[in-house]
Amino acid sequence: MPRQPISPSILPAAERQSRSKLHQLLNQAEGFLHGSLIVMTRRCGKPSCRCASDDNARHQSLYLGQTLEGKTTMIYIPTRLESTVRQWHDNFQQIEQLVEQLSQQGRVRLSQAKSTKSGTTAKSAPTSRKASTTKTPRKPS
Repeated sequence: MPRQPISPSILPAAERQSRSKLHQLLNQAEGFLHGSLIVMTRRCGKPSCRCASDDNARHQSLYLGQTLEGKTTMIYIPTRLESTVRQWHDNFQQIEQLVEQLSQQGRVRLSQAKSTKSGTTAKSAPTSRKASTTKTPRKPS
């Protein structure tokens, strides 16, 4: 049975603010990219280029490093897309920070609910050991 949406008025102000920021970012951001932005330097190979004789004059390019399914990949970012990719990367980092804040706020609410006997946020643990180890059968799809 689907759960009813939680009423924002019962949430602490800090959690309401974090949820609001998350909602705004999800609705307004053009995109999100997970990974690490890496600036690589290299020599082009032309003997007459300044990079051949000066290590500080190497050519720079931006890559997005990602680990997907246990395999690390480097995706080259063309110069024309660098600002977009940086923004999408920043958007993802903001999402991560907001979700972590919400998780911390959830832990606080859980702790508070556990400390009150009539906690409405979390259900109390079963009293008998047998009941806590019994698996609930799944409903057929």
